[in-house]
Amino acid sequence: MLNTMRENAGSWIIKVLLGIIVVAFIFMGAGSFNASRTSKIATVNGEAISADQFQRAYYNILENLRSQFGNSLNDEMIKMLNVKKQAMDSVIDATLLRQAAQKNGLRIPDEELAISITSIPAFQKNGAFDKERYKILLGQNRLTPETFETIQKEAMMMDQMRSLITRSAKVSDNEARAWYQWENTSLDINYVDFKPETFTDIEITDKMIADYFAAHKEDYRTSPQAQARYIKFDPAAYKAKITVTPEEITQYYAEYPDEFKSPETVTARHILFNLPEKATAEEAEAVRLKAVDVLKKINAGEDFAQLAKTHSDCPSKEKGGDLGSFTREQMVKPFSDAAFALTVGSVSEPVRTQFGWHIIKSDAHNPEATASIEEATPGISEKITTQKAKTIAYNAAESLYNSTFDGEEFVKNAKSNSLDLVTTDFFDIAKGPKDIANGKAFAEIAFKLPLMEVSDIAEIDNAYYLIQVIKNEPEKIPELDVVKDQVRADVLREQQKNAAEKAAGQFLEKAKSAGTLAAAAGENSGIKIKSTGSINRNGTIPGIGNDQTLIAAAFNLTEKNKLPEKVVQAETGLYVIELKERKAPLDLGFKIAEKNIIDRVLQQKRMKLYDSWIAKLRDSSEIKESSNF
Repeated sequence: MLNTMRENAGSWIIKVLLGIIVVAFIFMGAGSFNASRTSKIATVNGEAISADQFQRAYYNILENLRSQFGNSLNDEMIKMLNVKKQAMDSVIDATLLRQAAQKNGLRIPDEELAISITSIPAFQKNGAFDKERYKILLGQNRLTPETFETIQKEAMMMDQMRSLITRSAKVSDNEARAWYQWENTSLDINYVDFKPETFTDIEITDKMIADYFAAHKEDYRTSPQAQARYIKFDPAAYKAKITVTPEEITQYYAEYPDEFKSPETVTARHILFNLPEKATAEEAEAVRLKAVDVLKKINAGEDFAQLAKTHSDCPSKEKGGDLGSFTREQMVKPFSDAAFALTVGSVSEPVRTQFGWHIIKSDAHNPEATASIEEATPGISEKITTQKAKTIAYNAAESLYNSTFDGEEFVKNAKSNSLDLVTTDFFDIAKGPKDIANGKAFAEIAFKLPLMEVSDIAEIDNAYYLIQVIKNEPEKIPELDVVKDQVRADVLREQQKNAAEKAAGQFLEKAKSAGTLAAAAGENSGIKIKSTGSINRNGTIPGIGNDQTLIAAAFNLTEKNKLPEKVVQAETGLYVIELKERKAPLDLGFKIAEKNIIDRVLQQKRMKLYDSWIAKLRDSSEIKESSNF
């Protein structure tokens, strides 16, 4: 939670700037990564789309995904989300939108353009447009004012076109009420889960293994393998030989003063009462009252840390709600404002953020400070030593590389320079060698090398490598004996799943005949009927989580049909479910949130209108994508 709060608190000012012009930036293709990226990868009604435009769209989408998923975003997720197609679609759609705006004769007067640019917060200082700031920020993105003004004018013109497309959208009172009912209806269901792993009385024969392997051979095909040898030039190995003079420390301290300034921070702990972002006013007030009850206990003298362990919905609860020290910018604004206003030892009233309600306690308030040169010396010395060591390591790698003209010389030169030449086991491109921490980075370099050729100097995890691939093995389907244990495990999983599906199906049929899950279970102690308690469409199920397949199946149940037609094969397992209670939301909640609901439904309708319009425009346009893309 702490990391999420910090990540959502804000972004670099330049990202704010780029966010304003992102659509226009895509099709303008300002700047380039290298000459090859200006090549044409698609055409839209005869207008070329360059690789540079695609790359900008691709990295914009990646940046948005990183802000959502943080370090959990990996290559598999990027592939699953089909970011490449998303980027291409966004460039094509932006081009079609701009072409339509031009065809409809839309124009942006210079006065409107000036007002738009001078109103952008990124270009303002103390609330007023600052021309120097404007030029500096554009320069950092390799843009001239003339280029940016063209981009901004195009973006505004496209916004006008989008408004023309969606202005017919309207939301009636009945539509708003229906959405409110749909969004806020809650359920309580009974369920029995059938976990495949609990079905252990299963015999796996050699024939079952052989038959399964024969039917699924492709699943066991190995990826291409490589074996390499390498020399690692680790800067750490050179540190002991390096000295740092007092003059170098003094010079560094003078050149980088900002490094030695410590910003104002607060050390605090909190208790979070979680609340969905789309919570109704009624739900928000109910959670706030829970926070007030805990605050009363704190004010009565109960231990804050212990109450955090008991009541907080934040992972920091395990540390008594301790968030450590943070700057104003590292937390969302309402949280920071409250935390920095507290005196040390005091506790806040409940504070609302996008995450829910917080009770905050200040443990320390640390003013801005600048370290003296004496205090900074150890750190400066370490930085200079590290940089010198990297330089020495790189020079050593460069020296060997420059004296190596073929594969055989690589081995000879390593020996003559008393360098360790390490030979790896066979590895694939996904994982790389086992003895290298960042094996994937190593493998990506190795798999691009011709056999026996020495790589350029590669930096991997702060060390330098020279790599030579000495053997390649193509992909292949191994013999059954090689993967028999893996096949056996796969057969067991399949049989357990089949057994669980059969048991769940039989139990559901029995429940349909008996009328309820309880009647079907009878005296069978092996059947455990559980209840979810009150759940809504966007919430989580206690003990299960946010299983949308299961939640959707539950909301398909009615008073007339309390049992499902078939076993629910959800994301978290197999379930037989039963409607226990359906509860409609209070009409008062609609009256409180009516404007917000209408705005949200209106936005959805506008998005549908725009998506439908762009789909029709695509159908009537000539769009060609390069076969090499």
